[in-house]
Amino acid sequence: MPQGTIDNVLVTQFSDMIHVKSQQIKARTRPYVQQKKMTGDVFAYDGLGTVEAAEVTGRVQPTQFSEIDHTRRKIARRRFTVTLPIDDMDVRGALLNPEGKYAEAVTRAVERVFDKVVAEAAFADVLTGREFGTTVTFAGDGGLTVDATAGLTYAKLLEGKQNYIDNDVGTDLNEEFVLLATGDEHTALMQQTNLISGDFSRQFVVDKGMITRAVGIDLVYFAANATNPILGVSGGTRSNILMSSRGICVGISKDMSIKISDRPDYVDTKQVQIVIILGAVRTEGALVQKVTTTD
Repeated sequence: MPQGTIDNVLVTQFSDMIHVKSQQIKARTRPYVQQKKMTGDVFAYDGLGTVEAAEVTGRVQPTQFSEIDHTRRKIARRRFTVTLPIDDMDVRGALLNPEGKYAEAVTRAVERVFDKVVAEAAFADVLTGREFGTTVTFAGDGGLTVDATAGLTYAKLLEGKQNYIDNDVGTDLNEEFVLLATGDEHTALMQQTNLISGDFSRQFVVDKGMITRAVGIDLVYFAANATNPILGVSGGTRSNILMSSRGICVGISKDMSIKISDRPDYVDTKQVQIVIILGAVRTEGALVQKVTTTD
């Protein structure tokens, strides 16, 4: 056999399995927010305040009207897009279905946008009034802060729960509560005897390796070291979000749509593009709490 002949029959086989870098795949806040369809440039979230009954003494008394607050909050549209070029020269033979793999990648990026918009709305200023001319801060809206910079503990979770009870949140209406946190907060909670000991809980947290619910609050975690982290950090302090499922309203003007199209202005190139248009607003300060921890 002539030397080197075997090299002529050696070929490279590309795997049809593509390794995708570890990342968040889907929006984790969707089950815990209200979602409304937006049809205009601005969406008005309307709400009503409380009203109290007045006692009537005596017979044939005149009617007394009660006062009730009408609240209106602005949700502005925000457009997000991801576009990836596909050069057939680069991917031919390397990917079984490049369009499909790229579509998955851009979808994951937009799913993270959903959580980012929700997190930004939690503590943001809110525009209210008929013409949205009044600005209301988180504190001015009645939002409370649980200071857990000395460590997130069982007692701090109870403090957040007490804040809700004292504000009549969750005592009558069917709603869920969720704490958006990171691995640091999970590690701190895994050291709380009241949460991991079989003497206090039958969830077998230690065996499962993760705390997903405590004192009636679901726990959802995000990466702290992500390129674009969901939870804000300032001056070494992280702002974790404790919220009711009524606390954030997301208006969706255009749900995510993926388009794969040719680019005749480039040689042998296609593009995968995804677009989503949405916005979010805090519906009531009493429904959202800030839990500060040390980063």
